[in-house]
Amino acid sequence: MSQTTALQTTGPKPPVTLRTRLDQMTPEFKKALPGHISAEKFVRTAQTAIALTRNIEKIKNPQSLLAACTKAAADGLVLDGREAALVVDYNGEVQYRPMMRGLLKLAYNSGEIRGIVVEIARKGDVFRHSPTNLSQPIHHEINHEGVRGDPHTVYALAELKDGGIVHEVMSVSDVDRIRDRSDAYKAFLAKKIKSTPWSTDWSEMARKTVFRRLSKYLPSSSDKDAFHQAVERVDDDYSFDVDAATDEPAKPAPAAKKRGGAAAALKNVTPQEKQETQTEIATEYPDQENYDPDTGEYYDDGDHSQRPDEDI
Repeated sequence: MSQTTALQTTGPKPPVTLRTRLDQMTPEFKKALPGHISAEKFVRTAQTAIALTRNIEKIKNPQSLLAACTKAAADGLVLDGREAALVVDYNGEVQYRPMMRGLLKLAYNSGEIRGIVVEIARKGDVFRHSPTNLSQPIHHEINHEGVRGDPHTVYALAELKDGGIVHEVMSVSDVDRIRDRSDAYKAFLAKKIKSTPWSTDWSEMARKTVFRRLSKYLPSSSDKDAFHQAVERVDDDYSFDVDAATDEPAKPAPAAKKRGGAAAALKNVTPQEKQETQTEIATEYPDQENYDPDTGEYYDDGDHSQRPDEDI
């Protein structure tokens, strides 16, 4: 009897999945997270994000996934595709990507900001930049019933609670000069990789670029200075790609495969765990039509102005 027991206990161990690794990291995440985000919720959302991340099966270093999740926890952002997202770069490393909504949330946590606008002015809009007009340096009107043309200016403006206004304005050429310094964008132009955030989400990258500059003038929360810490991570967007290099021509992904590498990420879990994951996906990501598997984010069709009393 004892010999049988010994044989059973020395058999092969079940494979450790990415979900299991995250579960094991729960105590560490709890130490890094702010008090209003539970470690359980953070882990559950991160596990769902894994199931939705394209190329998750191409991870070469699983430790990079844990490092990316730890960075998100330290910044106080959940990996729900709105506040932050995960992407797999062309080296098989997982990267953590703060999104505009998450950056705005952290900015408001300082308690010193009344309102923020991060927007793109296009041909057909009424746009005036008057830097010497300290009370209204930017005037922007959008006629949503008319035809809006190509973008020409990107700007970010914040009104502080003490009455001050800080702003930053960049032309499209200013933004593109920063884009052109990206190693991933250079590889994309050389057709070594299939896509980059700059090719799939120029507007999002442009907004984050100008907001990155504005952040230097903004007050931050005293809680580990999470805001400026997260903004500095935006620089990572200029040096990675969201799709692995391949010799095959790029093919449009069918709608039924919106979940990207979900099957590969979950290949070692039981049927019950798979069902639980699909339930989590439906709960955490109810509006999958707006989900972009290339970037791990949700499209935000509304404007990019926020007030402290709005849900960001």
